[in-house]
Amino acid sequence: LVFPINDSLHWTVCIVCNPGRLIRRYSKEVIEKKQNLELKQKQAVEERKRERRVRLEELDASSPLANQTGVAPLSLTPILDGAGCVQPESGHDVVVVDDKPETIQSIEQAKPTAQSTVVTDTPAARKCILLAKIEAAANKKQEVQWQCEYCGEAGPKYETFDLALEHESTCDENIDWCMIHFDSGKHFKLHKSTEVLGNIRKYLNAAAADYESTHPGVIFTTKNMPGFSAAVPQQDNAKDCGVYMLEMAERMMRNTPQIDNEFVKKKGASKNNFFGSNSFNKDVIVRK
Repeated sequence: LVFPINDSLHWTVCIVCNPGRLIRRYSKEVIEKKQNLELKQKQAVEERKRERRVRLEELDASSPLANQTGVAPLSLTPILDGAGCVQPESGHDVVVVDDKPETIQSIEQAKPTAQSTVVTDTPAARKCILLAKIEAAANKKQEVQWQCEYCGEAGPKYETFDLALEHESTCDENIDWCMIHFDSGKHFKLHKSTEVLGNIRKYLNAAAADYESTHPGVIFTTKNMPGFSAAVPQQDNAKDCGVYMLEMAERMMRNTPQIDNEFVKKKGASKNNFFGSNSFNKDVIVRK
């Protein structure tokens, strides 16, 4: 987003880099937090139900009729679970699971058979188990150890640290956001960068309010949307500010630097000297 600014007969420009990415990132975090909260609440309800079920089962077990053969005391547990209560005709005939007939099975059918027993106490079986453990250990040793700091667990894994570091420099998750104020007349002290950036944040918050239904929870602050005044060539007169503003905006559009975590932390300072008091000379302004 490009914001030309004119105040006190002086032109500057502020460029907001990747604001939509910030909106998507923070909206995703807000939605995930809401989903996690709902999951915790659901788990808490299930835990309370489980505790009540255990207490009711203990009460059922302490009933004076519980130890009498062939007598099944009325249980409140199925009522708590929302299922019906089925009373068996005999304690030796069926195992009651719930009120669905297809889930009631014979005790004889429930008994494990000899064919279902896995025998592991033989030399051949022990050898197979040992070979499986060796293979699992070898596979674990071959697993990659390094991952991108920005992708996290969901991102690709790399065998060496250098490969992971190389990926980080071009990682899509490393794309950051910031606001950059370009002022060729800083010595005039006509435009305060903090005031300019603060006003633009207010505008962004007003614009983001229209997308609250689809991208909730976004509020632009100095913490999540940092800004700085770029080091740029300074004009030596009081009339070329508009030309300087156009040149700086065009340079950003033609050859936009990579806005990553390092760029934001160093406030635009980079190896290619994209910003700086000597990034272009006055001949460029004269020709323009």
